[in-house]
Amino acid sequence: MRNVNLEENELTITAIFQQHTKEETIQTLKEALEVLEQEESDSENDEIIEIINSTVGKLQQIEDKYYYSLDLNYYLNNLEDDAYEA
Repeated sequence: MRNVNLEENELTITAIFQQHTKEETIQTLKEALEVLEQEESDSENDEIIEIINSTVGKLQQIEDKYYYSLDLNYYLNNLEDDAYEA
């Protein structure tokens, strides 16, 4: 496996859609992608689609042990903090 680094926005997307396993998370991301691609295109949607595509590709490349070592709650907590600040 190659050394793949997930960017912060990719980790946040992974945290939002996280399931019990890496494979289930990838499947959920793909399903979200299908829904987004059916919606009317706009710059915000296009950006999210790009991030999800990138995230799925990277998740498919990383080792399971790396995936399960990620502290995805950290990124969910950051989202909550941002919501309170808004």
